[in-house]
Amino acid sequence: MKTKLRHWKHLLVCLTAILPLFCPISLPANPIVQVSFTPETIKQGDVLLITVKTGPEIHGISGTLFDKTIHFYRNPGQDAYTALAGIDLNTDPKRYNLSLSLEDKSSGIIKKDVEIQVVSAHFRTQQLTLPKEKVDLDEETLKRVNLEKEEIDKIWDISTAGPLWDGNFIKPVEGVIDDNFGFRRVINGEPRSPHTGIDIDAPEGTPVYAANQGRVVFTGDQFFSGKGLVIDHGLGLLTMYFHLSEILVTAGEDVRKGQVIARVGKTGRATGPHLHWGIRLNGARVNPASMLGLSLE
Repeated sequence: MKTKLRHWKHLLVCLTAILPLFCPISLPANPIVQVSFTPETIKQGDVLLITVKTGPEIHGISGTLFDKTIHFYRNPGQDAYTALAGIDLNTDPKRYNLSLSLEDKSSGIIKKDVEIQVVSAHFRTQQLTLPKEKVDLDEETLKRVNLEKEEIDKIWDISTAGPLWDGNFIKPVEGVIDDNFGFRRVINGEPRSPHTGIDIDAPEGTPVYAANQGRVVFTGDQFFSGKGLVIDHGLGLLTMYFHLSEILVTAGEDVRKGQVIARVGKTGRATGPHLHWGIRLNGARVNPASMLGLSLE
């Protein structure tokens, strides 16, 4: 009897040793997931930095917000992922759902929903009454404007896989910022398009720097924006530079952060020399000033 008992104990020890080789260890069904936002108070027009901290069992994250894909990238040397999301200036102030899909090492998918609250940015509005001939475009000019809009609108769909930027974004020109992002004009009782960038006042010819590393995807001279260029920074993030007096780069050229890419001017519909600096993030029109406050190191 004792011999049989020793035999079964020996067999049990052997099975315990070899079972892990044939039976995969299941990962936790609900890993610890910490989601944080910068800024904590999210306004219309903000660039939202989303950080997801989790365990080593997670090796990929994707997400959706406003029915658009949010592209996450892993922070080097950390069990954390980061994404940038654009809160368009016309986003209704209310609660929205950020849906996350976390993939573990066994290709299992874990779902997590996080609610965000968007609040009003309280954009300024100006009422103007002007002579009709100062407001309405003639037929030929209107045709040009529509063609130029079609051309530039194609740029906003660009979404290069992976970030091209290098660290934090910088102010593209030395000058005084007029924080007129989202500024709305009502002319002769008709609402006009909101101002989708910020203006930086500087003397004509002042150097304009690339706000970050990327690739030039557009250069041109358009009726409203004058001489301008657009840089792709990856993952649907693009910066634009308008009313330039001179463009010093070409489409398709890779540029580094801080490189002189143009000079301040007053081309297009401009009353004086300044840089119109704008940002599109996955198509959303966002305030460039909110990008300057984010830590992407």
